[in-house]
Formats: sequence, structure tokens, C-alpha cells
Amino acid sequence: MLVVDEVSMVYRPPRGPARFVVRTSATEPVEALRRVSLEVERGEIVALVGPNGAGKSTLIRAITTLLRPTSGEVRLDGRRVDPDDPAIRARFGLALPDDRSHYWRLTGRQNLELHAALLGIPADVARRRIDTLMEARGLAHRDKRVFGYSSGMRAQLAIARALLHDPDLVVLDEPTRSLDPVAAAAVCADLGDLARAGHAVLMATHRLDEVLETADRLVVLAGGEVRWTGRPPELAA
Repeated sequence: MLVVDEVSMVYRPPRGPARFVVRTSATEPVEALRRVSLEVERGEIVALVGPNGAGKSTLIRAITTLLRPTSGEVRLDGRRVDPDDPAIRARFGLALPDDRSHYWRLTGRQNLELHAALLGIPADVARRRIDTLMEARGLAHRDKRVFGYSSGMRAQLAIARALLHDPDLVVLDEPTRSLDPVAAAAVCADLGDLARAGHAVLMATHRLDEVLETADRLVVLAGGEVRWTGRPPELAA
């Protein structure tokens, strides 16, 4: 399904006039990812774990075309994932812990309606799907503008948006970071349901308790490199 093949990401400090526009203290290139390889199969949940700065979020952005890797490539069913290929991009859903990804002046429902329109989902199909997702994510009776949402509600909205078009691959960066334990457990249960339905799931998280119960495989990142890959019982042993 998903193959990440020796992906590296190097951030280079701005040169010339760009130095006055881009604010950074870096004076030398920073290697955020170093020849990272992993696979995620259909029906499987793979968790990326590691400390802050390990490269988890950078890797997720490289996989989902938000960043273009310096070297290496990402493939989905053998087809190279290209930022300029909307057909391949439509095959994955992405949930980021970034409030800026929502339109705050729109309601939660309007955010999902807009996203459905951008994806080309027919209005009647989108309406039913949005109703189902808002109910499942606990947002059905909280249809107010997103700037009035709590951080947990915005996280739930991001997950709903990622699932809106029933993607083959679901990619989530810290999906339970802003959720209480009950809501976090519900999200993990839903991810299990997605995997059992044949979807591939890749999630980044700090919470080992979650991955030990939810993930089929773990990929441990540190310093931009894969340090260990295996199944949760092996890590707990």
C-alpha cells in the first residue's frame, strides 16, 4: 500500500534577499530526515513514535505532499506520490494538530461542506457523510463557528475532515493530543475499525499507552532516523 523509500529532508538556510523574509537562526543545513524507509499495508495501523524533534511531523508532511523530500520517494500502490497529481492525493486523508487548517469563521459543518466540494464529492453524498462523521465525532450538536470550538473539538473536526472522502490511507499527526481519555479511546477504537475495514492507517503519537493497545507495528524515530521497527509486544517485553 504505502511505501516510504529512503526519504531524506534537508532544510537549507535562506540565502540572498530571502534572509530578510524567512526568520531562522540556522546558518547551516539541518537534516530533519535521514534515509527513512517504512511500509504500511491495508488493514494495518502503524504508529510513528519518538521524542520531540525526532522527525515525525516532517515525515508525515513529506508523505502527504505538504513537503517535497530532498531525496527518496513515497509510493502508494506502486505509484509515486506527486504533489502535482490530484488523483493520488485524493487517496489519503490527513489530520494535523494545526488549528490554522480550519476556516475559523465557518461552522464545523461548513468547513466539511467546503472540503467535500473541493474533493468533488456529490452534495447528497457529502451531506450524509457529514451527518455521520459529526455524530461520530461528537460534533452534531455543536455546529457553531470554529473559533468557538475547544481544542478537542477542533481535533475531532480535523479527524472528520480526514475521513470525509473514505480514503484508502489515513494519516494522523498526534490525533489525540487535545482529547480527554474517553475521547482519545474512542478515536483509537475508530482507527481499529478503519483498519479492519481494509484501510491503511499511519499515526504519529507520543503516547506509548495508546500504541501498545492500538498499533499493529511501531516505527521509532530519533534524530531523523528509524531506530527500531517492530510489534508492540516486542517493545513492551
